Order: sequence, then C-alpha cells, then structure tokens
Amino acid sequence: MLVKLLKYDLKYMLKNMGIFYILSIFFAITTRILFNIDQSVMIKILGQISVGCMFSMIASVLINTMMRSWVRFRDSLYKDEAYLTHTLPVTKNDLYNSKFIQTLIFFIIGFVIIIISLFITYYSKENWAAITNYVKTITTGLNMSTAFFVTMFCIVVFLEVFNAIQCGFYGIILGHRRNNGKIAFSVLFGFIIYLVAQTIILGLVFVYGLFDSSVMELFKTATINVNVEAFKTLAILSSVLYLLIIFAMSCLCKKTLSKGVNVE
Repeated sequence: MLVKLLKYDLKYMLKNMGIFYILSIFFAITTRILFNIDQSVMIKILGQISVGCMFSMIASVLINTMMRSWVRFRDSLYKDEAYLTHTLPVTKNDLYNSKFIQTLIFFIIGFVIIIISLFITYYSKENWAAITNYVKTITTGLNMSTAFFVTMFCIVVFLEVFNAIQCGFYGIILGHRRNNGKIAFSVLFGFIIYLVAQTIILGLVFVYGLFDSSVMELFKTATINVNVEAFKTLAILSSVLYLLIIFAMSCLCKKTLSKGVNVE
C-alpha cells in the first residue's frame, strides 16, 4: 500500500513541479544560445532577460518543492482529500513515510535540475577552469581535499534544507491539533521546531567540543587559522547530527500522527 500511496504523491508533485523543471531547462538553453551569438544591444537585453528568468525558475524549483511538499502533506491528511485518505487500509506510518519519500525524491530531482540548468547556461572550459581554480585556492589554503570540501558542502546544505522541510511537517501536525488558526500555528510551530533543531545540533557540537579541543577552538576564535582537522570533523559531525535529527523528527511526527487527526 505504501507503493500505491507514493505513486499518487509522486503524480501530484510531478504535475505541479514539472512546469518549473521544463522552464528552468528551457531558459537555460535560450540563455546559452543568446550568450553565444553576436552581442548586439537587443541580443544582450534578451540574454539578460533570459538569464533572469532562468534564475527565477531555479529559485521556484527550490521554493516550490518545499511549499508543495507542505501543501500536499496538509491537503492529504487534513483537508477534503483526507476523508478518503483516512479510510484507506494504511497506517499513519505509511502515510507519513509516503510524504517523506516523495519529498526526498523531488528534493533530489530539484537539486539535479538546478545543477543541469547552471551547467547548460555557463559551462565552458574557461568557466570550469575558473571555478575549479577558485575552489582549489580555498581548499589548498585549508589543506583540504577539493572532493571532500565540495561533497561535504553539498551534503550539509542538502540535509539542512531537508531538515527544514520536515520541521514544517511537524509544525503542520501540531498546528492542526489546534481548534483555531491552524495555518498560523503551523507556521509558528514549524519555525520554532526548526530553531530548536538547530539549537540542539549546535549544542551537541559544543558538547563534542568539550572532548575535542580543536572543535572547541572554533567557538573561541573569530578567525579560520585553526586546526584544519577541526573543520573536517565539524562537517562530518554536522552531517551525522542532521541525519539523527531527521530520523528523530520522523519518529516524532509518526508518533504524534498516531494519536489521531482532526480533519477539517
């Protein structure tokens, strides 16, 4: 049944997100074409309009992935659609897991679309060399592997944003347990939960720093002239903590859902 639930959730997201994926790639291609033909005044204007639209679509992909995930979560569990959803022979765990997996899939797709759009728009040997040289300058100064730096940066950003989405899920669950102002309380609770999650992660890093002086040094100094191993440790530790927070939040969401749902 989880597979069937996921199929409907994926169809919903694809229907709403597909246009942004198409437009993002479309404007990336038009920008590429306009940037590579004779630059008359009109072509330059069209090129700037096109690249502006491309960045707008990139932002829309990221923002709408978050917003549509929250809307889908709310509509299928608490709005009119919920009357059908809760008559299905499925557990609250399956309902939540479907939304969790759907969000994860489209979040990954969104990241891929963004990378492809930027690649189409700006890739050239010169631009690639400039980017790699810039990153190598940073990593060489930090005495850090370029592959490690890029990989950990992407992982931490991905996990942080995904954690924010799941905090929104929990905010919706708590907000819809109220009798009035459910949307307002959902936003408020989601924001508070996100701050709490970030505080917990920071607190756990600080606790770890009590046993690792190199990490503790990051709390004491305003410069980056500290042990490079501390940054590596911090990146890995942050990733692990985000994974633990995401898992714990998922369990908490399921536990709260299992207590019952008040359909509007």
